[in-house]
Amino acid sequence: MCIFADMDSLKKQEIALTTLIWAAVFAAVPVLFGYYYVSGRDHAFEFREVTGTWLTMLPFLILFLSHHFAAFRLLEKRRFALYFLSVALLLAVFGFFCFNFGPRRHEAPMFDPGMMGGRPPIDAPMEPGRPIKPEMLLFLIGILVILADIGLKSFFQSIRTRRRLEAMRAENLARQLEALRYQINPHFFMNTLNNIHALVDVDPEAAKTGIEEFSKLMRIVLYDGNAPVIPLSKELDFLRHYVSLMKLRYPESVDIRLAAPESGGTAMVPPLVMASFAENAFKHGISYESDSYVHIEVMMENDKIIFRCDNSRHPSQENARHGLGLENVRKRLDLQYEGNYTLQIEESERAYEILLIIPSSC
Repeated sequence: MCIFADMDSLKKQEIALTTLIWAAVFAAVPVLFGYYYVSGRDHAFEFREVTGTWLTMLPFLILFLSHHFAAFRLLEKRRFALYFLSVALLLAVFGFFCFNFGPRRHEAPMFDPGMMGGRPPIDAPMEPGRPIKPEMLLFLIGILVILADIGLKSFFQSIRTRRRLEAMRAENLARQLEALRYQINPHFFMNTLNNIHALVDVDPEAAKTGIEEFSKLMRIVLYDGNAPVIPLSKELDFLRHYVSLMKLRYPESVDIRLAAPESGGTAMVPPLVMASFAENAFKHGISYESDSYVHIEVMMENDKIIFRCDNSRHPSQENARHGLGLENVRKRLDLQYEGNYTLQIEESERAYEILLIIPSSC
């Protein structure tokens, strides 16, 4: 609906500009006659001369309107043969008018030579060696009128095409983001439910607390997960609940840290992007056989949001990084920010570090 409203507005702008141009052309005639009258060139201002000039210009207006509202539509429908045939027909009728009803040498000149500063008017007798006849000049002006209309229509048509492509691109972007979110959410919650399931036999009380934390996660996803962007504060709440859930699962020997601002202000972020990185860190960075850690930090600097996620790396978990989650998150970032973000991933023998910098507004 918004696209059609935009196109209707553009159509009105085209009509308004076309009307303004022709109104200015016709309004220039009395202004020109008035200028010569007040400039003291011994020429009395007579309105019949204005109307006579307007009548001379009327065929050009008819030619323009015929091409604008009839012939050019054939070109828009890519019916080139019919378009060129219709233009040829319009020029033929216009040429017939010019050479049979246009200015004649024997007629009284429309403009007095004195008014024109001594220059011969357009319908004055031909001088020896004069390159073009008045009738041919009018015909050439008619061709220029058609070319001007083609330029005007093509200009607005290019704007329509660009806006239509932008609207289609935005719609396609929204569909891709929605599809990627539907892939990430089940992947994310499947791993979370597995974590809770691991607590049921080991620590039932912790499992109950985990279910409470999980319900809070679900509440955020149900109410905010389908939005293209959510407040940073919502994403931070999600991180806090998720980290609390992970602390219930893993022993105290695992170093789990989360540093984040209490409030995200007015900053907006795509939902579950940071949480997906955190989930991946816990899934692949924790080992019960060796020292492990997950450090998460969120900062705001000027108009940027900085997210860091560092976790331990274990040789037994090689090639575990190439899962669906991180791949889809990268796709979402590409679609959402069109390259206007920073994602750095550094791997060493014992550590895996992610640095994400995104604008605070999408």
